[in-house]
Amino acid sequence: MKTTACPLDCYDACAVVVDRESLKMTGKEGHPFTQGALCSHLYRHIKEVERIKVPRVDGKEVSMQEALEAAAHAIKDAGEDFLLYRGSGNVSFMQNITEHFVAAYGGWTTEGSLCDGAGQAGIEAGRGVSLVLPPEAIKEAEAVIVWGRNISVTDPHMMNLIKDKTLIVIDPVKTKIAREADLFLQIRPRSDFYLAVLLSRFMFMEDMEDKEFLKERCEDAEWYYDFLRTFRVRTSLEKCDISLDDLGDLLYQMQNKKCVFLVGAGVQKYSIGDQVLQAIDGLAAVIGAFGKPGCGVSFLGDSMAGFKNPINYSPKRVAKPIAPFGRFKTVLVQGANPLAQMPGLNKVEEEISRVENLIYFGLYENETTKKARIVIPACDFLEKEDLRLSYGHPYVQPMPKIKEAEFGISEYELTKYLFDALGCKGLEDEKWYIDYMLKQCIEDGDLLKSPAYEKYPYEDEFQTDSGNFEFLEEYEDDFDDEEEGLWLLTPKSPHSLNSQFRRETHIFINSELGFKDGEVVKVSSEHGEIELPVKVCDDVRADSVLIYAGTPSVNRLTPHIMSLMGKSACYQEVKVKVERV
Repeated sequence: MKTTACPLDCYDACAVVVDRESLKMTGKEGHPFTQGALCSHLYRHIKEVERIKVPRVDGKEVSMQEALEAAAHAIKDAGEDFLLYRGSGNVSFMQNITEHFVAAYGGWTTEGSLCDGAGQAGIEAGRGVSLVLPPEAIKEAEAVIVWGRNISVTDPHMMNLIKDKTLIVIDPVKTKIAREADLFLQIRPRSDFYLAVLLSRFMFMEDMEDKEFLKERCEDAEWYYDFLRTFRVRTSLEKCDISLDDLGDLLYQMQNKKCVFLVGAGVQKYSIGDQVLQAIDGLAAVIGAFGKPGCGVSFLGDSMAGFKNPINYSPKRVAKPIAPFGRFKTVLVQGANPLAQMPGLNKVEEEISRVENLIYFGLYENETTKKARIVIPACDFLEKEDLRLSYGHPYVQPMPKIKEAEFGISEYELTKYLFDALGCKGLEDEKWYIDYMLKQCIEDGDLLKSPAYEKYPYEDEFQTDSGNFEFLEEYEDDFDDEEEGLWLLTPKSPHSLNSQFRRETHIFINSELGFKDGEVVKVSSEHGEIELPVKVCDDVRADSVLIYAGTPSVNRLTPHIMSLMGKSACYQEVKVKVERV
């Protein structure tokens, strides 16, 4: 038996025990976060997908050597007009090693995110760095506010930590966790900022603020209260589509309790995403919910916080959500599917059509492999040495090689080939990088923890210039949320991960809109249109439609823009129309 970790893009980063003979996987008993359980992606869905088994060049099957030679030639031919575009479907540490080649070669890479960049920018503005909230801090909470995060899908192991606590859910969709809540507020999409400032203002008005924390640990708290008062109560309630009684119920459920906020990426899929997270953080600061037992805000923590990174990154970067592929002669797509997952898909297709040499390196066939000139199969996580960090908990997990690769190569093997073939210098052996990271970890018995680990994050200070929490200073938003149409919601599916595994194929619509199950409708926005069959679902608000992320062609509807801060995709900054075909 060998212990490893799941590499999939998920909060939980499950600890996994693998039988070396049968390759049967089970959860590792006693792991402080995953507690011996695995999610359906790892024990079921990952086994259902056909792997890329044979390299291809110009549509013809070739040997691995021929594919690598073709890739090296295409990169050399491009010179500096070469872009690496990496995905996050698998997030083990050595996935990053290809960046080391790009930096040495002088090519281009990306910055920003398709997922959480705006939220991270908002958190860093207030706290300095986004530290992971450890499970032991969450376990001590008395009230848990799940805000725009469907934890039964995105991080199911969290369910064990929130048992027997006051549970408050804030979400535009009535999720499974919402049905179990003591209080559920089904707010209007894109209104999270207004709810956060409303709650903060009423905390001051009802004398529920933590005066000592505000005085000792925060910058300009009195000024922030004046800022909150610039948002009219009635207007803000209307923005959220809640009543004053709803707000009062929420305040009552939080009163005199140690509160943890579990915040999801959905609240920041907008141009103003950074301001939303800084406002939610601001609410936590107003009630003193940082650096104490049972308190804190959990988003997607910075898994590299505290580490010195041995991998170099190219200073030449383009924004990931709006990557201008057409500027480059050669593009290496690694573990990503931009022809499904990038916003503004019509624009993305146009850009990629101008790329002379599109190279795909990854595990599975998808929309992007079909357009690639060169396809190179990758190893899966059992076939290589690696290391797993987590943005959902502080534990660092070695990932030993458990079986020999049948047809793919690892990220390190690709990188080493390119270093050698193109005459680059500065690559250490694979073990050196993994050991370099492991030596920085905190040893806790049999466990390894991130060097940034704090049982109660920010207990001593925030990592801002002042050492204190810094409140949002201004609000900027030019989106017209009164324009006609239905809000588009694109949450994670329970059956797929990004565009991997069992992808959904429906649009979910409230019965009040008059459509029937199975009816095919045209969904259109100013950016494009698609046709999908309907599933009637009254868990979705009547002013919204839900199309799961990963649904084929959903991103023809989304805008080819990025957030004001954080260079993040704005998948939900759009309204759509739905018509019968």
